[in-house]
Amino acid sequence: MSAEHLGAEGPEVGTGLTGRSSELDLVRAVIDDTARLGGSLTLFGDPGVGKSALLDAAADLARARGMRTLRAAGAQFEANIAFAGLNQLLVPLVPLFAELGPDHESALRVALGFGDGATPSRILISTAVVSLLLLAAREQPLVAIIDDVQWLDDASADVLSFVARRVAGTRVRMLSAVRTTGEPLHIRGDVNSLTMHSLDDSESEALLLARYPDLAERVRRRIVSEAQGNPLALVELPATLTSDRYPTADALPTVLPLTERLTRMFSARIATLAPETRDLLLLLALDGSGQAMSAESVVGPDAANQLDIAERERIVVVDSRHSVVFRHPLVRSAVVELARPEQRRRAHRALAGCRRADPGRRAWHLADASFGPDEEVATLLQHESIQALKRGDPSAAVAAMTRSADLSPDPEHRSQRLAGAAYFAAEVMGDLQSVSQLLTDARRLDANVGSLATASAAASLMLYSDADVVSAFRVLTTALRAPEAEPTADEINSAIWVLSVIASLNGRKEMWDPYLELVDRYRDMLPEGLLVRSEVVSNPALVSLEALHTLDQEIATLATELDPGQIIRVGYVANDVDRLADLREPLLRVWQDAARTGAVASVTNALMLLCAESYLAGRWDDTQRFAEEGLERAESYGYVNFVWFLHYSKALAAAALGQQEEAEELLEVMLAWSIPRQAFIVPQHVYRVRTLAAIGRGDYETAYAEATKISPRGLEPGTARQLQLFVAYDLVEAAVRTGRSDQARDYVAAMLRMGITKISSRWAMLVAGAQGLVSEGEVASAHFERALAAAPDNLWPFERGRVLLAHGEHLRRERATVESRIRINAALTIFDRLRAAPWAERARNELGATGVSRRQTGSTDVLLTPQELQIAALAASGLTNKAIGERLHLSARTVSGHLYNVFPKLGVTARAGLRDALTALTAQEDLPPGGVVRQDPGGR
Repeated sequence: MSAEHLGAEGPEVGTGLTGRSSELDLVRAVIDDTARLGGSLTLFGDPGVGKSALLDAAADLARARGMRTLRAAGAQFEANIAFAGLNQLLVPLVPLFAELGPDHESALRVALGFGDGATPSRILISTAVVSLLLLAAREQPLVAIIDDVQWLDDASADVLSFVARRVAGTRVRMLSAVRTTGEPLHIRGDVNSLTMHSLDDSESEALLLARYPDLAERVRRRIVSEAQGNPLALVELPATLTSDRYPTADALPTVLPLTERLTRMFSARIATLAPETRDLLLLLALDGSGQAMSAESVVGPDAANQLDIAERERIVVVDSRHSVVFRHPLVRSAVVELARPEQRRRAHRALAGCRRADPGRRAWHLADASFGPDEEVATLLQHESIQALKRGDPSAAVAAMTRSADLSPDPEHRSQRLAGAAYFAAEVMGDLQSVSQLLTDARRLDANVGSLATASAAASLMLYSDADVVSAFRVLTTALRAPEAEPTADEINSAIWVLSVIASLNGRKEMWDPYLELVDRYRDMLPEGLLVRSEVVSNPALVSLEALHTLDQEIATLATELDPGQIIRVGYVANDVDRLADLREPLLRVWQDAARTGAVASVTNALMLLCAESYLAGRWDDTQRFAEEGLERAESYGYVNFVWFLHYSKALAAAALGQQEEAEELLEVMLAWSIPRQAFIVPQHVYRVRTLAAIGRGDYETAYAEATKISPRGLEPGTARQLQLFVAYDLVEAAVRTGRSDQARDYVAAMLRMGITKISSRWAMLVAGAQGLVSEGEVASAHFERALAAAPDNLWPFERGRVLLAHGEHLRRERATVESRIRINAALTIFDRLRAAPWAERARNELGATGVSRRQTGSTDVLLTPQELQIAALAASGLTNKAIGERLHLSARTVSGHLYNVFPKLGVTARAGLRDALTALTAQEDLPPGGVVRQDPGGR
């Protein structure tokens, strides 16, 4: 095996072995004799761990240094031939025999079979070999490399061990490798040694990526798990997983097949065992549960004896709980590989009949025991596929459904099951290549291609691979309106879900109306969650309290939900009605679990929803990080439909941060992508980002123009979509700032008519804030205070900051200077924390308008924190700690703690000094005359 086998990465000789830099350094030190290591080194390690590759790299390194190399390798069939290994090593030096002394020449010729004579002593032969190697190294340094020493004949091993201990200080180097698996090897004498360990997971991933860059992620992870860091296994296992044997990446077998080379390497000890022991090992390998009891119930009382033999032979390990573990997963594979097909089928039948077998294992054992099509087993596997999806194992779901199709005697059933597997592969796994192949097979069996499952899978493929909205819509609505066969509830559920995604992307009445009509047609067959989805996605403004209650109940169940598809579906509904904060943990779990299992569609959907959640939560670095990872996955796997939303998430965060050029570049990409695909909802998202960016830079005329592109006829209950609601507050602010007061009041009236405050505390805050924007005097202040009291402090920070800023601006105009500063400084604190540069700049300008210099802005040396200033003002007005706490939703103890910090900052020792201290503070900051602390009317 050459250095390339372990992932050569660079042109420098001997430096390209993945994960072997320290081993290479030691080999280099021996060859160069830089560390005075005695000129010899023996490598120890399991089969396939990379000993031979390291010896190859050593040979390349030696040749690059102008050294001569001699090589030999032990062979099992020559182990009983005396001096066979020595003969192999020294044949190139036969011409030099004549230059040795007569005794040494004669000893070598006789020992190596080149002449006749009396049998020489072992010591004479050993000294003759030392002399020969020194003679050969006289003009050119020499390296002797011996692989597989465990199979050398004893005579050669003894002589070479003698030589290895005597090359120190000479121009001869000796490197050897010994396999350690099996019985411990008798080590001859003291030698420098290095035990080579397996690669870790990251090194294994790197090796696979270097050798097989196109390998599906979940296949790569499976191979990493099975190989357990064995480089040879990592390199060879992918060769067994050819597309003709396993047409989809999800159909990988329970026990991976081995190449002939791996079989030879891992099966040597198994082949010598008695048939009874091998039968037991086969049952354990195929069972996969690791429980000796399963095999005992099949084999009988002799199982314990056979297990003892297998453990004594170092093939398995039995722990204190009677769990059986193969010493290496590939030993397990070798057990299966050595068994004949009829033996494997017999073992599967026996395991299926075991009373301890769970339904899923039983279905798979029956499938693997089948000679041909079997509808009963196909039905069991179809059920197992659904259960696997609910357990959160989408890869197993696709594999079970695909195998169920293989076992279906009826072509129509087979076609439907292939289509079901294709749907799972598209919606959860993201394996679009497999989807295409599965659909092709389904159509081949069903010329009419009339099943709803086929239509759903085909529509998903069109949607995700090229965002062909029109074709996907036509295929699915045709199948739903006139299904060829009686569809199942699951098929209806899947089809309606895909149709909702299509209608959402198009965003036009021409698709919404047929979607709602079909929802109504199949209402009795749809689960509550999907009915809520239809109510929310088409018009969140009209969502009923009952639907929101149902959604909240569904969200509450997700803490223990394993099915990633269910979490994603609920997540998309929650996104439309501001409940993603309650799904953060389940979505993070989907992201992590799906990334581990290779479910690309699930992980990308989760990342998109996490983008939306983190944006509203003000974690904009997370938004951009999630979007970047999602883009990498979507683009790598051809999920075109996801790319636009991930660009949108990045652009939205960039606009909020003030990175307007970066945002605009992303928006142009979105527009160019959406127009030819009739994905009309995408430009709406573009207008939303441009509205936000324009408000940030104070360009309210542009903001109004962009927002009215989303709501050209204003805001009305019957026409409001999610994006119209998202820009409602922006529309009001832009209208107010551009002198369109009547329009602004109309927009607020429409928001109140829609009743959107019931959706979430965010909407309650924004609607009340919009009322404050269009009102005057104390009425406006009351609306702003109600807005700030409507939502918890820790939710919706960006929107909260905007309402605080608007309130502060209003108070400044009303000459309530101290209260104005409290609000504006609180807004500035939020914007600085979020790094919302345009809004922070606005807040600083507003503070400047209250008399605070830019040098003072935000300085805790001059200003108290917003909450401290607020509490100090209320305490100065005469309120008790308890009264202040009730007003600010704080405990009296917390209020006391804040005052404890405030007193030294203001240079006072009691509450009585607060009013004068605050008055003095306003005077220091150049407030207009009469700027005194008023009693805060309540709120934050």
